[in-house]
Amino acid sequence: MGKNISNRLLEEEILTPWSNPKHPDIHFSSEGLEKLLTKLGWPLTIHWVEHWTKRGGVSLEATKWPLGTKSDWVWGIGFPLMSDLERFLETQNERVLFGLSGLPGCGKTSLGKWIEAAAQKLSLPINVISLDDFYFPYKELKKIMAGNPWGVPRALPGSHDIDLMWESISTWKETGKLLVPQFDKALQNGKGDRCGWRESNPKVLVIEGWFLGCQAKNSLEIKDAQADVISPCEKSYRVKILEELLKYQKIWEAFDRTWHLKATDFSSTNKWKREQERNMQRTRGSSLKGTELDAFLRMINTALPKAILENLNADVIAHISPERTINWVEVRGLE
Repeated sequence: MGKNISNRLLEEEILTPWSNPKHPDIHFSSEGLEKLLTKLGWPLTIHWVEHWTKRGGVSLEATKWPLGTKSDWVWGIGFPLMSDLERFLETQNERVLFGLSGLPGCGKTSLGKWIEAAAQKLSLPINVISLDDFYFPYKELKKIMAGNPWGVPRALPGSHDIDLMWESISTWKETGKLLVPQFDKALQNGKGDRCGWRESNPKVLVIEGWFLGCQAKNSLEIKDAQADVISPCEKSYRVKILEELLKYQKIWEAFDRTWHLKATDFSSTNKWKREQERNMQRTRGSSLKGTELDAFLRMINTALPKAILENLNADVIAHISPERTINWVEVRGLE
């Protein structure tokens, strides 16, 4: 009976994602994914697919994905990332820190929520938090953000309490106890504020953020494709932002692994962010909108040079189309 079940899984589930005909949600080649899986200890993709099919397949905590999420996210990013996390759990005795980077609205936060829910379902000690959980409280954040040329209430390098973040990570590394603040972006009419603290004891911690992993460089050293569109005021303030970004480097250096959800078209973040804010308005009754949202999008497009947002020193890169489909999975590290 067990053999018959296994054969049925192979026929009905395992061969469908990349066999002929391909699963209708999956448009990317299996080449990059197979290279990644080999690095993760799965030389035969069919065994890897069976491993995840037996644990629920696309049904595993499916309600945690936003409505309309395609199977390419599950098979192309979700399960590969979970496999990488599991590999560390199985081979490392020390606590492990992962970084997950991607432009606003690309889907990294939803991915993080699914990872944590799936890990809990499978009894894996994995937690996912956001860089944005470490925003300063509203009153302090308001002072820090005063005078920026976009008038945004948060999100820029410098709006996070890096000292607190470093202390939280260091304490967790030493003791296993993780204590982090929580930030609700719907509070203060969409400007956001802290809303409590969260305590947990993960062995693997994933941190996600939109400029996570960006290397601080002298703005004069960066070939800036935006030179013709940013204003003198924005260009001047960018110097301050890059100086603030230096403070984040010790966090980036602490990562054992970094994954980058890279937009094939940088301008996609404009559409994604608008969709994200509309959803927040619908579900929470508060969001950035109108001129405030326009200013926020302007900031995303001009505050940091696109070159440092697009060329992260990541171990794995998943290329995301404007429609949020997976185009390609690229492996750069993973030894």
